[in-house]
Amino acid sequence: MAITEQQLNMVMSQSVDQIKKYISQGLIKFPDDLLKYKDNPKFRAIESELSNMPAPDAVAAWKEIESIPADDTATLSHLLSRFIANHGAFPGNKTMADKARYCLSSLTAGIEQSDWDTVDLNSVTSLLTHRRKYPSTSHEADIDNHVWQLTDTASATQLNRYISEFPNGLHTLEARDMLQSQDLWKGVSTDADLITLSDYIKEESHSPYLSKAAEMMTDLKRAEIAKMLDKPGTYKVDFLKMLIDEEIFTKEELIANGICTENTFDMLYNTPDLPDIEQVENSDPMIAKGATDVFLFGIPSSGKTCVLMGLLGSRNFVYDNAASGMGGAYADNLTVYRRHNKAPGRTYGNFVAQIQGSVFRDNSSTTYPINLIEMSGEEFAMKIALNPDNLVDFEDMGTGATKILTSDNRKIIFIVIDPTADGLIKLSSTTADGSSVSRIVEQDIIITKMVNMLIRNPKVLRNTNAIHFILTKSDTLGSREERDAKAVERIRQLYGKTIMTLRDICRKYSINKSTDFQPSLFTFSLGQFYVGDLFEYDSYDADKLMNIVTSMAQGRKEGGFLDSLQRKLS
Repeated sequence: MAITEQQLNMVMSQSVDQIKKYISQGLIKFPDDLLKYKDNPKFRAIESELSNMPAPDAVAAWKEIESIPADDTATLSHLLSRFIANHGAFPGNKTMADKARYCLSSLTAGIEQSDWDTVDLNSVTSLLTHRRKYPSTSHEADIDNHVWQLTDTASATQLNRYISEFPNGLHTLEARDMLQSQDLWKGVSTDADLITLSDYIKEESHSPYLSKAAEMMTDLKRAEIAKMLDKPGTYKVDFLKMLIDEEIFTKEELIANGICTENTFDMLYNTPDLPDIEQVENSDPMIAKGATDVFLFGIPSSGKTCVLMGLLGSRNFVYDNAASGMGGAYADNLTVYRRHNKAPGRTYGNFVAQIQGSVFRDNSSTTYPINLIEMSGEEFAMKIALNPDNLVDFEDMGTGATKILTSDNRKIIFIVIDPTADGLIKLSSTTADGSSVSRIVEQDIIITKMVNMLIRNPKVLRNTNAIHFILTKSDTLGSREERDAKAVERIRQLYGKTIMTLRDICRKYSINKSTDFQPSLFTFSLGQFYVGDLFEYDSYDADKLMNIVTSMAQGRKEGGFLDSLQRKLS
């Protein structure tokens, strides 16, 4: 019969002990009947006391056990095992449960010991089967330790199995810590980077995965060094400085791996303010007549400016920085960059650099007037990429290019190749309305079209002494002894057909007579390059290339710029 509201109020007006009597007599079902009074102090007091009191069904079960004769061991063992399983977890039943375990252990001690001798201590299944057969086993600690020894602590599944079997086991806290470590390591190692991995090693010094983290760190550092060595010019300086500041790389480590030198390392943090390189278009350039024009053709960032820097610093070349136009100022600024071992940025827009100067050979009165001319790569390559009919002319190579290329001066043309740009190159430009446009191209296609453009202009070819290739950034090809062979293989692979075309044109116009009309290949580097477009200057390639230029250029006994300069100084 349901208890009325009036009856419940009457019950709750009684003492705690009286209410407990009602509950023990079955007149009140706790807590169901009194839930509306759960915030009442009496309810909370009863709840606390009952949690430490044996449950009525447990008391009934224990009375049944006490009624079984002591010699009926089979029935006692069965009832004791059932009592432990059904009532052992409730705190109020603790006294009876402990007694049940003791009694069961006493009853089964002899039988269990015989079974224990047959347990395979190297089998988790065998150990747990024995434990389930004997819930009050005296070998609980042994089973716990053996199961833990057999648990693969690198396996989340096995750790969770141990925790499930031994929720209050000897190694449960350790197992939980390992699971937490696994989760953290999984997050770090799934897509590890140097910064995250470094933080993990510093902050998780007791992690069981520390050796794996250190091994992965070594592999990532080795890969990062390979990136720096492969393309030092494009590697982000700010990122390298962060790796240094985070103590992932040391100065000594970077120097030992060829990433930098003492000098270039210091420049990473103390880069001097270098002049802005002005690139002003000149639609009507003044051309120094009677000189040999040395042209540098190539795609953007192919290294034309670095070749120019090297030639400006070659031992026997003196440039005229007072000549008309922007060539002198441009040469001055490039010289400043070379002296501070820093490569400048690319030549943008329609800028065509023309630098006048002369070469004087030792122990010779002959001077060689030279115009060094760097053609814009970005704008011309973009014109080719945007023009489906491939109809481009000299002026597309930069403002004033037509006038320079079609002058009556004798010419030496170098096609500059970047060995690191064998793949796709992204070109960007700005249209007349200010919007940006970009195209994806390949170096060999642009170079081939440059050659085809020259072929369609016989006036230029009739005034040309030589057409050769320069492979820049040759420091990326290995030692000086290895570079030439690797460069030849690279050129043959990409430009075999273009070379054959050039050879036929050279024979037709008597170009490259000294090499039997064959285009030659010269390797070039300003020195050894390091991260940050920094380098240790070496004039070897520049001096060699300038000697080759003078061997193909027109010399004169009197009247050269250097002769005039020497007379003024004498």
